[in-house]
Amino acid sequence: MKTLSKNIIVLGAAVFVFVFFILTNSVYGAQANVQSAIDNMDFERKSKNEISLSFSSSGINEVNRYVILRKDKTSKNFVEIKKIASKDVSKTGNITYTDKLSATGYVRYEYRVDAYLKTGKVLKGKPIYASNVLVCLDPGHFQTKNAVEGDDGYGYSEAMAVLKLGLSLRDTLKKNYGISCVMTRTAESITIDGFSDKNLDGGHISLRGDFAKRNGADIFISLHTNSNNPHANGYPTDSQPLAINKPIIILNSLAKENDMCINMANKLGENLTKVSFDEGLSKSKSFDSVKKGSLSEWTVAKNDSITTNGSVYYRLGENGDYYGVLRGANAAGVFGMIVEHGFHSVPEVRKKAMQSDLINKWANADAKAIAEGFGF
Repeated sequence: MKTLSKNIIVLGAAVFVFVFFILTNSVYGAQANVQSAIDNMDFERKSKNEISLSFSSSGINEVNRYVILRKDKTSKNFVEIKKIASKDVSKTGNITYTDKLSATGYVRYEYRVDAYLKTGKVLKGKPIYASNVLVCLDPGHFQTKNAVEGDDGYGYSEAMAVLKLGLSLRDTLKKNYGISCVMTRTAESITIDGFSDKNLDGGHISLRGDFAKRNGADIFISLHTNSNNPHANGYPTDSQPLAINKPIIILNSLAKENDMCINMANKLGENLTKVSFDEGLSKSKSFDSVKKGSLSEWTVAKNDSITTNGSVYYRLGENGDYYGVLRGANAAGVFGMIVEHGFHSVPEVRKKAMQSDLINKWANADAKAIAEGFGF
């Protein structure tokens, strides 16, 4: 009898421990779901005056209320801007809130959402940056345009390289700087207004720049890598020396008269120059920055020179801006620039782009410059 009683006690204790273990893990599991949900708050720039915030309602049964907080660059502390009672939202899907901005110009905030649990515990979410800036990224060309053949081509094509660059830049701008992007293409092909690839670039290329205006973008940035005239400097066309490698930024007519755009272009050039020099892809660590009114016009001689630093230029044609993408942006009233990250006619650049992290380093350099250009 004593043995039986002892076994019952042991069994009861085991059941208690098991139930306690299940309940404890259930509580911690639910809290973990809530924490993950608020840590992964996302944002969308809806307009110059609206930023939409969203996060998952996972674990909402444990929550009494959510509190959304905001902090600007001049403040030390977060300020509450919205309370959301859990009973007032769906238990599935996302919880959204649109912050209507009163500030003018380009602004960026830090946002955070905290969850007040029914147990009295408060879970604080990770802060994110979000701004009212929208950038239009245009990965140049389409499919595998400007591919370099042969073993020393390393499988490089400008069109595919800048597509990878654009996708990386888009993600970096949003995650690290709170800047939203739209893209003219996110795959090998591009279609705007029913015109695709060769038909688009062959006769309707200005639609790329116009795309920025249609989507409400603040600036249009066309991503490219550069080349040169056949047999420039006495070398084979696609076997140019490192000395030719430099970033070149070309502004449209609106951008070349704007201090913000010029500052951004200078930062782009300086950052990309540093990447090239640090990667052993340039003989010079200098970039010739410019001021409004001091820009010169792009020429083949400057482009192909092995003794000239990178710089910021404009280029005009019979109908205004020479390049159709910049002409399209300019006609739509949007600041525009072409960023030539380096020369794919240099074998070492092609090799690094295909076999190392060079493209992501370009993206990081671009993102930092774009953010600084907007004052972030």
